[in-house]
Amino acid sequence: MVDTEIRRESSEPRARVAMAGLEEDGARIHQSAIGMVRTTSATVGQSAVGAVFARHDVSVSQAGARLLVAGGDLTVQRGGGGMLVAGGDAEIRAGGVGTLVAIGGVTIERGAAVMALTRGVDVHDGGTIGVALSPRVTVHPGGRVLIGVREAGIAGLIGGLVVGMFLFVLRRMAAR
Repeated sequence: MVDTEIRRESSEPRARVAMAGLEEDGARIHQSAIGMVRTTSATVGQSAVGAVFARHDVSVSQAGARLLVAGGDLTVQRGGGGMLVAGGDAEIRAGGVGTLVAIGGVTIERGAAVMALTRGVDVHDGGTIGVALSPRVTVHPGGRVLIGVREAGIAGLIGGLVVGMFLFVLRRMAAR
């Protein structure tokens, strides 16, 4: 892995750096562009990151990442990501994500997720989830869930019937 940064011995966050990769315990990234980060925990602020792989918690503020994988909790504030995976709870505040998978619960406030697969979802004021695949979905006033487990099951059933009927007709026509 190419690491073009000059390492500093301080607790200051890394500022205004562009690099292909970073492997560091407790990475604090600020105003930087990094391809991939492997760390124990990460704090990303005002940065663009391709992927973050952390054994513990990840916190993102005013930043974006294509892929975030946290072994612990994951927090996104005024930021976003493509796919987020959390080994613990996930919290989105004034941000947006594509796909969100969490072992724990998910809380969304003034933000959005296209799809959330988790143990429990709480959608607060200004929060929206396109598809919530969870056994427990709580929608507070001002929150929205477009498709829940029941609707997804019905759509899958109808889709399966349509495809099955299409294949049945196709085979019957081919047998003639």
